[in-house]
Amino acid sequence: MGHISLCVLGFFWLGTHFAGWAEADEPRATLTADRTIIPLGGSVTLTCSVDGSDDWKFDWFRNGQQYSADLIRGNTEPFRVSEGGVYSCRGGRGGKGDPVFQTETSNEVSIQKTVSKPTVTLQPNWPVYRGETVTLRCEIQRGEGTQWTYEWRTTIRNSPTSSEYKINRVSEYDSGEYRCMAKRGRQLTDWSDAFRLTVRSDKPRATLTADRTTIPLGGSITLTCSVDKSVDWKFDWFRNGQQYSVGRIRGNTEPSGTISVSEGRVYSCRGGRGDPVFQTETSNEVPIQKTVSKPTVTLHPNWPVYRGETVTLRCEIQRGEGTQWTYEWRTTIRNSATSSEYRINRVSESDRGEYRCKAKRGLQLTEWSDAFRLTVRSDKPRATLTADRTVIPLGGSITLTCSVDGSDDWKFDWFRNGRQYSVGRIRGNTEPYRVISVSEGGVYSCRGGRERGGGGGDPVFQTETSNEVPIQKTVSKPTVTLQPTWPVIYRGETVTLRCEIQDDGGTQWTYEWRPTNRNSPTSSEYRINRVSEYDNGEYRCKAKRGRQLTDWSDAFRLTVRSDKPRATVTAHRTTIPAGGSVTLSCSVEGSGDWKFDWFRNGQQYPVDQIRVISVSEGGEYSCRGQRGNPVFQTEKSREVSIQKTVSRPTVTLQPNWPVVFRGETVTLRCEIQGGGGTQWKYEWIPANRNSPSSSEYRISSVSDSDGRNYCCKAHSDHQITNWSSAFRLTVDGNRPTPSLTAKNYNIPAGGSVALSCSVRGSAGWRFDWFRQESVHHSAQSIRNNESSGTISVSNEGVYSCRGGRGDPVFYTETSSEVTIQKTVPITPTVIQQPNWSQIYRGEKVTLRCEIQGGTQWTYEWRTTNRNSPSSSEYRITADSSGDYGCRGRRDRFTLTEWRVIRLNVSSPKPQPVLSVSPSWLNPGASVTLSCEVKHQDAGWRFFWYKAVSKLISSSYSLELLPGSTNGTEQNSFIIQGQNHTAGFVCRAGRGEPEFYTYYSEPKFVWSADSHPAASLSVSPDRVQHVIDQPVTLKCSGNDTKWRVRRFTDTTSPSHVQCSNWGTMHGSSCTINRLWYHSGVYWCESESGEFSNAVNITVQDNDYDGIILLSPVHPVTEGDPVTLSCRNKEQQLLSNVFFYHNDKLLHSDSREELNISAVSKSDEGFYKCQHSGKDSPRSWMSVRVTVSSPVSPSSPLLLIIGPISGIILIIFLLLLWRYRQPKDLCSFRSDKNNRRSTTDHGAENEISSPSQDAALYESVKPSEATAAEPREITYAIIKFKKLRKKKKPRKPEERVIYAEVKTRAEELAPTYAEINKNKAKQDRKEEPAATDESVYSEIKSVSALDDESAL
Repeated sequence: MGHISLCVLGFFWLGTHFAGWAEADEPRATLTADRTIIPLGGSVTLTCSVDGSDDWKFDWFRNGQQYSADLIRGNTEPFRVSEGGVYSCRGGRGGKGDPVFQTETSNEVSIQKTVSKPTVTLQPNWPVYRGETVTLRCEIQRGEGTQWTYEWRTTIRNSPTSSEYKINRVSEYDSGEYRCMAKRGRQLTDWSDAFRLTVRSDKPRATLTADRTTIPLGGSITLTCSVDKSVDWKFDWFRNGQQYSVGRIRGNTEPSGTISVSEGRVYSCRGGRGDPVFQTETSNEVPIQKTVSKPTVTLHPNWPVYRGETVTLRCEIQRGEGTQWTYEWRTTIRNSATSSEYRINRVSESDRGEYRCKAKRGLQLTEWSDAFRLTVRSDKPRATLTADRTVIPLGGSITLTCSVDGSDDWKFDWFRNGRQYSVGRIRGNTEPYRVISVSEGGVYSCRGGRERGGGGGDPVFQTETSNEVPIQKTVSKPTVTLQPTWPVIYRGETVTLRCEIQDDGGTQWTYEWRPTNRNSPTSSEYRINRVSEYDNGEYRCKAKRGRQLTDWSDAFRLTVRSDKPRATVTAHRTTIPAGGSVTLSCSVEGSGDWKFDWFRNGQQYPVDQIRVISVSEGGEYSCRGQRGNPVFQTEKSREVSIQKTVSRPTVTLQPNWPVVFRGETVTLRCEIQGGGGTQWKYEWIPANRNSPSSSEYRISSVSDSDGRNYCCKAHSDHQITNWSSAFRLTVDGNRPTPSLTAKNYNIPAGGSVALSCSVRGSAGWRFDWFRQESVHHSAQSIRNNESSGTISVSNEGVYSCRGGRGDPVFYTETSSEVTIQKTVPITPTVIQQPNWSQIYRGEKVTLRCEIQGGTQWTYEWRTTNRNSPSSSEYRITADSSGDYGCRGRRDRFTLTEWRVIRLNVSSPKPQPVLSVSPSWLNPGASVTLSCEVKHQDAGWRFFWYKAVSKLISSSYSLELLPGSTNGTEQNSFIIQGQNHTAGFVCRAGRGEPEFYTYYSEPKFVWSADSHPAASLSVSPDRVQHVIDQPVTLKCSGNDTKWRVRRFTDTTSPSHVQCSNWGTMHGSSCTINRLWYHSGVYWCESESGEFSNAVNITVQDNDYDGIILLSPVHPVTEGDPVTLSCRNKEQQLLSNVFFYHNDKLLHSDSREELNISAVSKSDEGFYKCQHSGKDSPRSWMSVRVTVSSPVSPSSPLLLIIGPISGIILIIFLLLLWRYRQPKDLCSFRSDKNNRRSTTDHGAENEISSPSQDAALYESVKPSEATAAEPREITYAIIKFKKLRKKKKPRKPEERVIYAEVKTRAEELAPTYAEINKNKAKQDRKEEPAATDESVYSEIKSVSALDDESAL
């Protein structure tokens, strides 16, 4: 063991020394870089080595993390990097099974990446002038992403750190070179190349040039504004020193700042650029003149001028309106005028020559007009008359033209046969050739004339009269006509040729005829009887009348045909359609005016002699024509054969059933309307059979393949029909099932029901009827082969039917069964529980169906909105009025009559009306509450509540009054000992579960006596007030939060509080103006206390009304009282009469009514009267004091009070003890205690305990503070007497009420009320409860000896 330990120690020593030696000699890698900054887009070379040794592989690290490069052998491959960072390396060698030996990590080398050199740019990029604002921008190519920090280098300023270098209002000192660089993380750019900023010290002046200084007429000139050949300027333009509306024009888009102007003025411009705007000096001014168009000299009137005429030369300037011009004329013979017109009267040859003009207007001057040459003719002109021809054609006219030597603007006088012609003058301007048309012969001439000066007041200048032109009127050429006017004449006819002259005017003419073969007659008619071929030829005529002679008429050729014509009959069709007709036309070729005779089958046809007739009968038709006098007839026409088409036949089905079922026998019949008597042959087209030749097509036992289209047609001797329309035979492959229905499935007592059997979509059926009497019998036939599908049955059972039709008979399937029930003459009775005449929505109602007789019935109910139950009772929650019916069912077929009852449901539920008597309390008097509900006797119980104020809302919370937990059967309730103002509410309930009415509106009983817990005072302290004077109502008592309520004749107190008609400040309510504010007012506290109530009466006569000053609170008997009368201004009135209960108190008037010691008899209504005006009436209440021989401050009272209470408790305990031997004593649990008191909306109620408890106690603490004594303490004790279990009886009631009232200030009476309910002792009768009341008054100590008080 020892040797082993030595060996271990030795090895440990050697390992330790060897490890220390190895650690001391471990190599470290060395990292070098050829440079530390990576140029843009380049790299640096890193070299890692280990103390001159080789065969190493290296791990590379960047920013402390393993670099993604592979291991690189250091001797041969240096490492190149293109990203900035902190680099290091580590060597390692070995491997191939041996562990890798690693060097220590090398030194760190920081490498920075060079980003591209930034560029400095100028924004805006223009030559810079002193005062402009410029921005130098440092831009880095591909420098997005991380935020850069910039540095600027300038000789005059410190550089900013942003990329922009803004210089406001640059000056010469800002000229120089600017460079920038940027940093981002570990990146650093080079300094940018220098940007030289040159600032010009002189302010530039805009230069304005114009392409010309004169604006041509209707044109414009171009103005160009520039600034020293720099750009990006906008220009302001000025005309005559004012801003010009052309606006600024940017130089980039319009390099010369060019505008066009069309108005002559003095123009200048100014350049501006940058933000804020830098402006140049205003340019030089350039005056521009507007050129007005060259005037024109015109001649008025504009015609060739003859010596002696008056002319006017006019100088006209185009668009020269407006300002007045001054004119100048230039002529070789006269001085020029200054107006625009140059008038020459009675012109002569000396006025010949050239005329020019020009004009001036302001600064405008026109050029001289072109020369106008005025030519004056010395000879007087002669008019020239020409005619287009000298013969007037028949019914036409010729044209005469008057002209004056090629000049115009003449008016002309016309002459016929030397006399003035009525055609009037015609102006040559509108008719350039001075033309008139004449239709009468004669000798015509003309003369021209025009005003000397062209105006209406100048004398007329006239020409010589023209040459004369004779005109002859031509009578129209006669016309030869043929009578009658037939185009073709046949040999043997008689014709007349007539010579007709148009508009022959009644003068007798002499005629001449020129036939080729006869002598012409002298009359106008040429008659040829029985014309022949020899009369063929041409015929002419002419006529003479006085000096008129017509021409020969045009030749009329008479052509006579030698052959006798034959009439031709044509028909537009040869077949008459059914019920229609065809049209026959008769004509004689090439001629007209014929009348025609018609023939049918060789006999005269009785129609008019017209060319076209309509025929509706077949036969052989022909015609013959005739005309003239004597009559000339044609040959008879050839006959035309006409066939009559009989109406298309109709295929009918016999029997005519809309649907045929497979297996039935049917007959198709081909019927021709109106085809009776004729023997027809028939043809059928069925799709699958040979057609018969008869009119009937019978198919026995039809199949599905017979369902298709059928057609027929017929023909006789001269008649043929078309094919009939296709008749579709529809075959239903399914045997039909009839439908059996009943109008009523119940047979009424002594009545019957109707059953209907039908086969849908088909007809012709006869029906068999079947009946099954009961479930134990099969169906039996009751009727067969009934034609009607409806029967009446009076027996119950299961009915079915079957249809049959055709020969042989085809039967349907048997119908579905219909069950018919019979109603027995028994009517149930429906009883409503509860049987109230009026039911309200939400109430529970039970309807009971009762049927006399001992048979077992099931029940059915019928209602419009519910599923009926099967029992005899139907329990519903009333929702709406409706009818409910019931009936009984004995078996499958037997039913009773329906009995229907009407359930009347009202909505909404009723709201009772509460009344309180009296409204104003007398101390200690009882208060009677009456609750009225519509239908008072309908099982209502009444619940009574006290209203508790809730300041957080305008409503009240409710507390059930003692004795009202289970409601009262009577609708009245008496409250004993009510001394303070209070509000009450009632509601009614009935049914199981109980249904409640709405709560009544609250009613109040008011007390005029104040008490410490809550009191109300009025300022001013009086009952009556005027409208426009404010009144303040102040609440005081144990609380700090109050609200003021009021009650008027027209408002509800639950919705009227001070915030509605006044202003509430703390516990005070101020009414600034008393419109309609007469009423009762009281306070309500947060704890639920009600103050005394006060009456406020408002004098509504705002003009001259008076008021009575009377106390607003009750006065104590024996105190003095003063009443007075005041006006609107609160001035005390004298000469006043006072009334008590409308009786005058004194016969004399006075200023005040003084009552030295008021008594109860002084209580009542008071008013005052002044000057015939009455004040309103006010009630004065008198409080009666209770006398006591003991001083209120006597210490004896403090002893008597507790002793009296102890004696009363001992008395009650003895009484209870006395009753104990007879009955076990416990507090009664009401039989109606099924309902929780919380159902009535009461607050602070304690639920009734179970019947097993011996004693129950309800304690409600007083709300008075420790500083104030408790005023009222109620103790309610209920006794219940338990009978022996063997003979249970209804419990008796024994109730004892005790009231103990103490006051700190005075000793008031204390009352105790004991109510006992006794029961009769007779065990054979039901006990009836009776009430007895015992009142006990506990008086002061001096009266304690009187035992009767207890």
